[in-house]
Amino acid sequence: MQHRIADDIAAAFGDAFARLGTVKEDVDKQARAILSNALDRLDLVTRDEFDIQQELLSRLAARVAALEARLDTVAPKAALDEHTAKD
Repeated sequence: MQHRIADDIAAAFGDAFARLGTVKEDVDKQARAILSNALDRLDLVTRDEFDIQQELLSRLAARVAALEARLDTVAPKAALDEHTAKD
């Protein structure tokens, strides 16, 4: 009789743990779906996309710096030529 009660209790616990396992899986799936939707709304980019944009920005900054340096050398000469042409 005691073995039967112990077996019944063990079976009840087993069923409860099995149900908890499926509940946990359901909660995990639901939590992942909610988190995924929230992240989609944030309009985030991947690290690769960010790195590519960072590289493009660095190249653009270098080109702007080079053009500014070139303009600094050309501008005084252009001003001098313009001043000379007026005289």
